[in-house]
Amino acid sequence: MFKKVIFYVLLLSVLVGCATTSSGPIPAGKDTYVITRQEGAFPSGDEPLLAEAIGEAGVFCSKFDKDMKLINTYQNAGPYILGNYPKATVTFSCVEK
Repeated sequence: MFKKVIFYVLLLSVLVGCATTSSGPIPAGKDTYVITRQEGAFPSGDEPLLAEAIGEAGVFCSKFDKDMKLINTYQNAGPYILGNYPKATVTFSCVEK
């Protein structure tokens, strides 16, 4: 029984480590926000993180009936090993339509 519990705890830990995390939108100045998406452990390098972050920014601005204006984007370079997981950061503002 104890071995099964340990197995499921380890399995859950691995699955949580594989998840994509998102932070944001975080205020970064007057009418400026930042969204970051990062892949977890065992990344393939093919994650559409930048597109997902830009989409999330657009959805955020649409809640205020505004358009998203892209200010800056950043994606870290590989190789994706030793904690250097795929990561995309989008800086944007919400502007009047």
